[in-house]
Amino acid sequence: MSNRLWKFVCLWAVFSVFGCTQHKVEEPAQTVELTLQSGDAPAAGVPVKVVDEMSAANAIILLGSREDLSNGIPEGLYGDFFQAFKPSSGTSVLTTDRDGKVVLKQLRVSRIIIAYDKQHLWVADPSEARNRKLQLGAGNLGGQHGLDLIVARPAVLRTLTTAALESVRHGKLDQARAIARSARSKALQTEIDWEETAALLSEAEHAIQQKNYDTANTLAARANVLIPNQSRTKKLLERILVEGGGELRTLTGHKGAVTSVAYSSDGKYVISGGEDRTVKLWEAASGKEVRTFTGHRGAVTSVAFSPDGNTAVSGSSDSTVRLWDVATGRELRATEGLGWKITCVAFSPDGKFVASAADDNQVRLWQLPKMEAARTLAGHGWRVTSVAFSPDGKFSLSGSEDDSMKLWDMAKGQEVRTLHNGLAKVTCVAFSPDGRFGLSGGRDKAVKLWNLANGREVHQFDGHTQPVRGVAFTRDGRFAVSASEDETVKVWELNTGKEIRTFTEHEAAVTGVTVSPDGHNAASPGADGSVRIWQLPRQVWPPVEEARK
Repeated sequence: MSNRLWKFVCLWAVFSVFGCTQHKVEEPAQTVELTLQSGDAPAAGVPVKVVDEMSAANAIILLGSREDLSNGIPEGLYGDFFQAFKPSSGTSVLTTDRDGKVVLKQLRVSRIIIAYDKQHLWVADPSEARNRKLQLGAGNLGGQHGLDLIVARPAVLRTLTTAALESVRHGKLDQARAIARSARSKALQTEIDWEETAALLSEAEHAIQQKNYDTANTLAARANVLIPNQSRTKKLLERILVEGGGELRTLTGHKGAVTSVAYSSDGKYVISGGEDRTVKLWEAASGKEVRTFTGHRGAVTSVAFSPDGNTAVSGSSDSTVRLWDVATGRELRATEGLGWKITCVAFSPDGKFVASAADDNQVRLWQLPKMEAARTLAGHGWRVTSVAFSPDGKFSLSGSEDDSMKLWDMAKGQEVRTLHNGLAKVTCVAFSPDGRFGLSGGRDKAVKLWNLANGREVHQFDGHTQPVRGVAFTRDGRFAVSASEDETVKVWELNTGKEIRTFTEHEAAVTGVTVSPDGHNAASPGADGSVRIWQLPRQVWPPVEEARK
């Protein structure tokens, strides 16, 4: 039991003793004529019980442990409630006569009167009797009135409090909270919340030690709901975010699925494209929408930032590639309708070219600033889904639904080699920071690492349960991040093939992923209409940056 709850118990004990001394002397018993009324008519043939406070408390504990009595006794439980009461010693269940009357003998003020006719519930305090007569009507009816009257008794409240504290001692917090709600005791409910918060945080700390960060976050978040902004909870949530990563913010504004996202080279901005035919610019740190670029007549399928961050490019199902001025949102250039759906766009590292992949099985190179056709890379036998430039700009890598990837010499416009992906369509590709390796995701739900020098598969990462829609290397190339239609984003350690972390907050297919320039964050677009910014686990951060922090 926590120190806080122990102090509450001690304080409660003091008041209990004081309450007992105040109620030691009981008024003499008396005979009272009781009259029950339903509306203006007498209530005949109604069973009546006279019960003591302990019986009343036990009945409330019995019902309150399995039903929510916070708003009183529900009508459907009137019968159960009445049956749960045991008549006081020396009394029996009485029945009103045809005039709705019954005589209650040896009635003491510490007793409680309850009557039930399979429709109405009357609850009364004997102290309401005048001249040995007590008339119960509309003012004595109802489950809320009944519970209010009963728990107002100090002896009943003491019994409920004892039962709740005993439940806490045995770790039955849900039962304790149910009894506290029945007792209408905010103070007791708060103490139980504190007790559960402490238990949740202890479990969360253990989960962190086991590197079960999702479990730890769920437990700590529950603790924060119970007792908001507690220092221990804040520190634990911060620790979970740093060590295990997690969602930093959600960017919402697109109407429909978001298909693509990219970071600016300084990491300050994120650009996204969606099925609502728009391109949006966001502040990465705040999640604030800066502006919207409009002009496409079909869904935007892919977006990319220029290396200097001044321009952006987008591809669309409207068969065009468009160049945008980031500062103003003004369209600078656009290709004419090419007759095929653009699936992916990418800027060359020197910012002089844009590559586009399309449904016509080809990759095209466009020279800037005029967006003039410069070269066509032909060789795939089916729809090209993705394209990426090597860090030095000398090569590009393309993925296709013909179950292959191709490495291209950009100066010559020639195919260097083909990488075969078995019988699985390739949906996305990425270059490692040193240009030696490639990543691919496919319809086979796998992420694969490739040696580009010989075209051989180095490792396959299995864990997604639906097709992979996005892959990216972390800044130093030690880890990979993938996004899938299974609504998850996963982080992989490349040397071991180990799955480091899974982010599950998306509520629909995740359609891509990109890593921030500093290597600390990732952004993913989703079919749920959102872009989510993730903090990557600390072990994924570049070692130099981590040491500096």
